[in-house]
Amino acid sequence: MIITSGLALLAKGRAATEQDTPPPPNSTSFPRASEAAAAALAARGVRTSMIRLSQVHGDGDHAFVPRLISIAREKGVSAYVGDGLNRWSAVHRFDAAHLYRLVLEKGAAGARYHALADEGVPLREIAGVIGRHLNLPVVSKSREDAANHFGWFAPFAGMDLWASSAQTQAQLGWRPVHSGLIADLDRGTYFEVQKVAPAA
Repeated sequence: MIITSGLALLAKGRAATEQDTPPPPNSTSFPRASEAAAAALAARGVRTSMIRLSQVHGDGDHAFVPRLISIAREKGVSAYVGDGLNRWSAVHRFDAAHLYRLVLEKGAAGARYHALADEGVPLREIAGVIGRHLNLPVVSKSREDAANHFGWFAPFAGMDLWASSAQTQAQLGWRPVHSGLIADLDRGTYFEVQKVAPAA
């Protein structure tokens, strides 16, 4: 069984790796219930592997990047938080799909794998591409102003989600080959139709 998780707040001040464990459920960070469920299943003898997804991009994306685009259209500016140097790791959906197949075929029981090609794309760079395509100013928002500007999305806009997939690539021979996040954004298809991520 392959169980999907995420990369939020696995490590601070360095790239999150496959060896990092999620914060405990009673912490103030984001616990990963799916990883706890995987451990519980493994304890019962179920062969499980874990794939941690980064920002999955490509046609049909309805997640973080479309939400930023929607907010920029609504507010009239493309914004980032502070200096905008917090990073999002990312992977093209076709590369992520290939990893799922490899984990199904060759994954080790109890192993964690990271689905990401871009280790960390600065939010300022993402906001810049959005501003250019929408012909909007690109601006910084203080952490105090971010809550009003981004709404419920503010914590995600300010997160540093930097991670590595080096171990995953070495263990499974997985090599991301599709476009990175910025190149995908620059194709322009994200801006053809307004896509709105559902509220959390």
